[in-house]
Amino acid sequence: MDKGKVLLTGSSGLVGTALSELLKAQGYQVGRLLRRDQADQPYWDIKQQYLALKDFENPDVIIHLAGENIGDGRWTKDKKKKLRDSRILSTRLLVEHFKKVLPPPKLFICASAIGFYGNRDHEKLDENSAAGADFVSQLALDWEESSQGIKEAGTRLVNLRTGLVISKKGGALAKMLPAFKLGLGGKIGSGEQIMSWIDINDMIRAVLFIIENENLQGPINLVTPNPVTNQVFSQLLAKQLNRPCFFPLPEGLVKLLFAEMGKELLLSSTRVNPKKLLDAGFVFKYAKLENSFFQQFGGKSE
Repeated sequence: MDKGKVLLTGSSGLVGTALSELLKAQGYQVGRLLRRDQADQPYWDIKQQYLALKDFENPDVIIHLAGENIGDGRWTKDKKKKLRDSRILSTRLLVEHFKKVLPPPKLFICASAIGFYGNRDHEKLDENSAAGADFVSQLALDWEESSQGIKEAGTRLVNLRTGLVISKKGGALAKMLPAFKLGLGGKIGSGEQIMSWIDINDMIRAVLFIIENENLQGPINLVTPNPVTNQVFSQLLAKQLNRPCFFPLPEGLVKLLFAEMGKELLLSSTRVNPKKLLDAGFVFKYAKLENSFFQQFGGKSE
Protein backbone atom coordinates (compact mmCIF):
# COMPACT_ATOMS: atom_id res chain seq x y z
CA MET A 1 0.00 0.00 0.00
CA ASP A 2 1.42 3.37 -1.05
CA LYS A 3 1.20 5.78 1.88
CA GLY A 4 2.77 8.68 0.02
CA LYS A 5 6.10 10.27 -0.75
CA VAL A 6 8.68 11.17 1.90
CA LEU A 7 11.66 13.36 0.97
CA LEU A 8 14.52 12.66 3.38
CA THR A 9 17.73 14.62 3.96
CA GLY A 10 20.60 13.15 5.97
CA SER A 11 19.54 9.73 4.70
CA SER A 12 23.06 8.24 4.90
CA GLY A 13 23.45 9.06 8.60
CA LEU A 14 22.74 6.79 11.55
CA VAL A 15 19.13 7.89 12.05
CA GLY A 16 18.40 8.53 8.37
CA THR A 17 19.43 5.01 7.36
CA ALA A 18 17.26 3.34 10.00
CA LEU A 19 14.33 5.67 9.36
CA SER A 20 14.45 5.12 5.60
CA GLU A 21 14.22 1.35 6.10
CA LEU A 22 11.26 1.67 8.48
CA LEU A 23 9.34 4.05 6.22
CA LYS A 24 9.79 1.79 3.19
CA ALA A 25 8.65 -1.22 5.22
CA GLN A 26 5.54 0.76 6.20
CA GLY A 27 4.63 1.49 2.59
CA TYR A 28 6.10 4.97 2.02
CA GLN A 29 8.07 5.98 -1.06
CA VAL A 30 11.35 7.46 0.17
CA GLY A 31 13.37 9.93 -1.87
CA ARG A 32 16.88 10.53 -0.57
CA LEU A 33 17.98 14.14 -1.14
CA LEU A 34 21.67 13.70 -1.99
CA ARG A 35 24.62 16.07 -2.28
CA ARG A 36 25.70 14.49 -5.54
CA ASP A 37 23.66 14.18 -8.71
CA GLN A 38 22.36 10.70 -9.45
CA ALA A 39 19.92 9.70 -12.16
CA ASP A 40 17.12 8.46 -9.92
CA GLN A 41 17.44 10.52 -6.74
CA PRO A 42 16.74 14.14 -5.77
CA TYR A 43 19.83 16.34 -5.56
CA TRP A 44 20.73 19.59 -3.80
CA ASP A 45 23.58 22.05 -3.49
CA ILE A 46 23.19 23.99 -0.25
CA LYS A 47 25.85 26.60 -1.00
CA GLN A 48 24.31 27.35 -4.38
CA GLN A 49 20.78 27.10 -2.92
CA TYR A 50 19.83 24.67 -5.69
CA LEU A 51 17.34 21.79 -5.72
CA ALA A 52 16.69 19.18 -8.43
CA LEU A 53 13.86 17.07 -7.05
CA LYS A 54 13.09 14.94 -10.12
CA ASP A 55 10.23 12.55 -9.24
CA PHE A 56 9.90 14.04 -5.74
CA GLU A 57 8.79 17.55 -6.70
CA ASN A 58 5.57 17.08 -4.68
CA PRO A 59 6.41 15.07 -1.54
CA ASP A 60 3.74 14.56 1.10
CA VAL A 61 6.30 14.67 3.90
CA ILE A 62 9.75 16.26 4.21
CA ILE A 63 12.09 14.98 6.92
CA HIS A 64 15.14 17.19 7.27
CA LEU A 65 17.92 15.53 9.29
CA ALA A 66 21.02 16.83 7.50
CA GLY A 67 23.62 18.86 9.38
CA GLU A 68 27.34 18.97 10.13
CA ASN A 69 28.25 16.55 12.94
CA ILE A 70 28.35 18.61 16.12
CA GLY A 71 30.52 16.16 18.04
CA ASP A 72 33.43 15.89 15.61
CA GLY A 73 36.36 18.20 16.25
CA ARG A 74 36.85 21.31 18.36
CA TRP A 75 34.49 24.21 17.84
CA THR A 76 36.77 26.57 15.98
CA LYS A 77 35.32 29.64 14.28
CA ASP A 78 35.28 27.70 11.00
CA LYS A 79 33.62 24.67 12.61
CA LYS A 80 30.89 26.82 14.14
CA LYS A 81 30.18 28.38 10.76
CA LYS A 82 29.86 24.93 9.20
CA LEU A 83 27.52 23.83 11.98
CA ARG A 84 25.30 26.86 11.43
CA ASP A 85 25.40 26.95 7.63
CA SER A 86 24.70 23.23 7.23
CA ARG A 87 21.56 23.63 9.34
CA ILE A 88 20.27 27.13 8.65
CA LEU A 89 21.04 27.42 4.93
CA SER A 90 19.76 23.94 4.15
CA THR A 91 16.51 24.57 6.01
CA ARG A 92 16.00 27.94 4.31
CA LEU A 93 16.51 26.30 0.92
CA LEU A 94 13.83 23.70 1.62
CA VAL A 95 11.40 26.18 3.14
CA GLU A 96 11.73 28.78 0.40
CA HIS A 97 11.19 26.15 -2.26
CA PHE A 98 8.33 24.18 -0.76
CA LYS A 99 6.22 27.05 0.52
CA LYS A 100 5.72 27.97 -3.15
CA VAL A 101 4.95 24.44 -4.40
CA LEU A 102 1.35 23.42 -5.12
CA PRO A 103 0.06 21.37 -3.52
CA PRO A 104 2.35 22.09 -0.54
CA PRO A 105 3.75 19.29 1.63
CA LYS A 106 1.40 18.10 4.36
CA LEU A 107 4.21 17.86 6.91
CA PHE A 108 7.70 19.27 7.37
CA ILE A 109 9.78 17.55 10.09
CA CYS A 110 12.97 19.43 10.91
CA ALA A 111 15.66 18.11 13.21
CA SER A 112 16.71 20.01 16.31
CA ALA A 113 18.19 18.92 19.64
CA ILE A 114 17.63 19.08 23.39
CA GLY A 115 20.69 21.33 23.36
CA PHE A 116 17.97 23.94 22.79
CA TYR A 117 17.47 24.01 26.58
CA GLY A 118 21.16 24.38 27.48
CA ASN A 119 22.78 23.40 30.77
CA ARG A 120 19.90 23.39 33.27
CA ASP A 121 21.25 21.17 36.09
CA HIS A 122 18.34 19.01 37.36
CA GLU A 123 15.52 21.35 36.30
CA LYS A 124 12.62 19.42 34.74
CA LEU A 125 12.07 20.56 31.16
CA ASP A 126 9.36 20.03 28.55
CA GLU A 127 8.48 21.54 25.19
CA ASN A 128 7.24 24.73 26.85
CA SER A 129 10.56 25.44 28.59
CA ALA A 130 12.67 28.38 27.45
CA ALA A 131 15.85 28.14 25.41
CA GLY A 132 19.26 28.20 27.05
CA ALA A 133 21.96 30.79 26.48
CA ASP A 134 24.99 28.88 25.17
CA PHE A 135 26.17 28.14 21.62
CA VAL A 136 24.25 24.90 21.20
CA SER A 137 21.06 26.54 22.48
CA GLN A 138 21.34 29.42 20.04
CA LEU A 139 22.14 27.02 17.20
CA ALA A 140 19.02 24.96 17.92
CA LEU A 141 16.89 28.07 18.37
CA ASP A 142 18.03 29.56 15.06
CA TRP A 143 17.57 26.20 13.32
CA GLU A 144 13.99 25.96 14.52
CA GLU A 145 13.27 29.57 13.59
CA SER A 146 14.59 28.99 10.06
CA SER A 147 11.89 26.34 9.54
CA GLN A 148 8.92 28.47 10.60
CA GLY A 149 8.25 29.93 7.15
CA ILE A 150 6.89 26.61 5.88
CA LYS A 151 3.75 27.22 7.94
CA GLU A 152 2.82 30.01 5.51
CA ALA A 153 1.90 27.25 3.04
CA GLY A 154 -0.41 25.59 5.56
CA THR A 155 2.12 22.80 6.14
CA ARG A 156 2.24 21.15 9.56
CA LEU A 157 5.66 21.78 11.15
CA VAL A 158 7.43 19.58 13.71
CA ASN A 159 10.84 20.32 15.26
CA LEU A 160 12.48 17.20 16.69
CA ARG A 161 14.38 18.03 19.88
CA THR A 162 16.39 14.85 20.05
CA GLY A 163 18.48 13.63 22.97
CA LEU A 164 21.40 11.21 22.96
CA VAL A 165 20.53 8.47 20.45
CA ILE A 166 21.46 5.00 21.68
CA SER A 167 22.86 2.81 18.90
CA LYS A 168 26.02 0.77 18.79
CA LYS A 169 26.18 1.44 15.03
CA GLY A 170 27.09 5.10 15.37
CA GLY A 171 26.74 8.38 17.21
CA ALA A 172 28.01 9.05 20.71
CA LEU A 173 27.63 5.49 22.00
CA ALA A 174 29.82 4.07 19.22
CA LYS A 175 32.53 6.56 20.18
CA MET A 176 32.38 5.46 23.82
CA LEU A 177 32.55 1.73 23.11
CA PRO A 178 36.29 1.26 22.43
CA ALA A 179 37.29 2.66 25.83
CA PHE A 180 34.55 0.79 27.69
CA LYS A 181 35.36 -2.51 25.93
CA LEU A 182 38.94 -2.12 27.12
CA GLY A 183 37.74 -1.56 30.68
CA LEU A 184 38.82 2.08 30.55
CA GLY A 185 35.37 3.63 30.76
CA GLY A 186 34.03 5.78 33.56
CA LYS A 187 32.03 8.82 34.48
CA ILE A 188 32.73 12.23 32.95
CA GLY A 189 33.39 15.07 35.37
CA SER A 190 31.26 14.73 38.49
CA GLY A 191 29.02 12.18 36.78
CA GLU A 192 26.00 14.00 38.21
CA GLN A 193 25.00 15.66 34.93
CA ILE A 194 21.67 14.40 33.58
CA MET A 195 21.67 12.60 30.22
CA SER A 196 18.36 12.56 28.31
CA TRP A 197 18.46 9.76 25.74
CA ILE A 198 16.40 7.65 23.34
CA ASP A 199 16.95 4.24 21.77
CA ILE A 200 17.24 4.52 18.00
CA ASN A 201 14.40 2.02 17.53
CA ASP A 202 12.08 4.16 19.62
CA MET A 203 13.27 7.28 17.84
CA ILE A 204 12.34 6.10 14.36
CA ARG A 205 9.05 4.68 15.70
CA ALA A 206 8.34 8.10 17.22
CA VAL A 207 8.95 9.82 13.87
CA LEU A 208 6.51 7.42 12.19
CA PHE A 209 4.04 8.10 15.03
CA ILE A 210 4.38 11.84 14.41
CA ILE A 211 3.79 11.42 10.67
CA GLU A 212 0.59 9.49 11.29
CA ASN A 213 -0.78 11.68 14.12
CA GLU A 214 -1.87 14.96 12.58
CA ASN A 215 -2.46 16.69 15.92
CA LEU A 216 1.25 16.64 16.76
CA GLN A 217 3.07 19.82 15.78
CA GLY A 218 5.68 22.31 16.95
CA PRO A 219 8.67 21.24 19.06
CA ILE A 220 8.60 17.61 20.20
CA ASN A 221 11.13 16.12 22.61
CA LEU A 222 12.53 12.81 21.37
CA VAL A 223 13.79 11.34 24.65
CA THR A 224 12.57 8.60 26.98
CA PRO A 225 10.80 9.57 30.20
CA ASN A 226 13.71 8.06 32.16
CA PRO A 227 16.88 10.19 31.96
CA VAL A 228 19.91 9.05 33.95
CA THR A 229 23.02 10.63 35.41
CA ASN A 230 26.26 10.23 33.52
CA GLN A 231 27.55 8.02 36.33
CA VAL A 232 24.58 5.65 36.04
CA PHE A 233 24.92 5.65 32.24
CA SER A 234 28.59 4.71 32.53
CA GLN A 235 27.93 1.99 35.10
CA LEU A 236 25.13 0.40 33.08
CA LEU A 237 27.21 0.40 29.89
CA ALA A 238 30.20 -1.15 31.66
CA LYS A 239 27.95 -3.76 33.25
CA GLN A 240 26.40 -4.68 29.89
CA LEU A 241 29.89 -5.14 28.45
CA ASN A 242 31.04 -7.04 31.54
CA ARG A 243 33.80 -4.52 32.17
CA PRO A 244 34.79 -2.37 35.15
CA CYS A 245 33.89 1.32 35.40
CA PHE A 246 36.94 2.70 37.20
CA PHE A 247 38.43 5.42 34.99
CA PRO A 248 36.74 8.82 35.30
CA LEU A 249 37.44 11.65 32.86
CA PRO A 250 38.01 14.70 35.11
CA GLU A 251 36.23 17.94 34.29
CA GLY A 252 39.50 19.83 33.88
CA LEU A 253 40.75 17.32 31.34
CA VAL A 254 37.47 17.47 29.41
CA LYS A 255 37.81 21.25 29.13
CA LEU A 256 41.47 20.95 28.15
CA LEU A 257 40.85 18.34 25.45
CA PHE A 258 37.53 19.54 24.07
CA ALA A 259 37.20 23.17 25.21
CA GLU A 260 33.73 24.65 24.57
CA MET A 261 32.44 21.47 22.92
CA GLY A 262 33.31 19.42 25.99
CA LYS A 263 31.66 21.88 28.34
CA GLU A 264 28.39 22.00 26.37
CA LEU A 265 28.12 18.39 25.17
CA LEU A 266 29.87 16.30 27.85
CA LEU A 267 29.45 18.28 31.07
CA SER A 268 26.05 19.86 30.43
CA SER A 269 23.03 18.58 32.36
CA THR A 270 19.60 18.51 30.71
CA ARG A 271 16.58 16.67 32.21
CA VAL A 272 13.99 16.55 29.45
CA ASN A 273 10.50 15.05 29.48
CA PRO A 274 8.77 13.84 26.25
CA LYS A 275 5.46 15.42 27.31
CA LYS A 276 3.89 15.74 23.87
CA LEU A 277 4.64 12.16 22.87
CA LEU A 278 3.34 10.77 26.15
CA ASP A 279 0.20 12.91 26.04
CA ALA A 280 -0.47 11.65 22.49
CA GLY A 281 -0.22 8.02 23.64
CA PHE A 282 3.18 7.01 22.31
CA VAL A 283 4.58 3.95 24.10
CA PHE A 284 8.35 3.49 24.40
CA LYS A 285 9.59 -0.07 23.84
CA TYR A 286 12.92 0.76 25.49
CA ALA A 287 11.99 3.24 28.18
CA LYS A 288 14.79 2.15 30.52
CA LEU A 289 18.47 2.39 29.61
CA GLU A 290 19.36 -1.14 30.70
CA ASN A 291 16.72 -2.49 28.29
CA SER A 292 18.09 -0.37 25.46
CA PHE A 293 21.63 -1.59 26.08
CA PHE A 294 20.42 -5.19 26.36
CA GLN A 295 18.75 -5.17 22.95
CA GLN A 296 21.54 -3.15 21.30
CA PHE A 297 24.10 -5.77 22.27
CA GLY A 298 21.93 -8.81 21.68
CA GLY A 299 21.55 -9.49 25.39
CA LYS A 300 25.24 -10.19 25.85
CA SER A 301 28.54 -8.40 26.24
CA GLU A 302 30.85 -7.88 23.31
